[in-house]
Amino acid sequence: MNNRAYETSPAQCSLWNRKQARLRPESRRVLLGLSERVLGASLASLFELKGFPARLAVDALSLRHSVGDWDPHVIFLDTRIGGSGNYALVRALREADEDTRRLVIAMSGFLPVEPIALLREAGYYGHCRRPCPVWQMTDLLDEFFACHAVR
Repeated sequence: MNNRAYETSPAQCSLWNRKQARLRPESRRVLLGLSERVLGASLASLFELKGFPARLAVDALSLRHSVGDWDPHVIFLDTRIGGSGNYALVRALREADEDTRRLVIAMSGFLPVEPIALLREAGYYGHCRRPCPVWQMTDLLDEFFACHAVR
């Protein structure tokens, strides 16, 4: 068994489903649902530098408000947000997202490992295992938005 925190592989960081949307670069909004305020603010700043307008939500209530108010295209959602082990928050986001255009990526745990099958079943469209390198997260964003660029 490999106990390293991160290695480059689809089991560590990947997208499973591609969404269909045509987006201009300035409208590619990314929401981070992460209870660790300093880490989340750093990630949001780095996404901004990479050209992805980003916001941070530190709990389930602020996340739901940001989703309704700001309408992000991608949400990186820490699976610990909401405090339930049954992925209730992502299920609620999926139910509220009537046209299923929003990409929700799990930021899942390293130890204990959260099984990919459970994350898919819950409604996530990809995942990054914590700790996930920022370059890998921005590669996922580049990959997703490149598929839907308006030319």
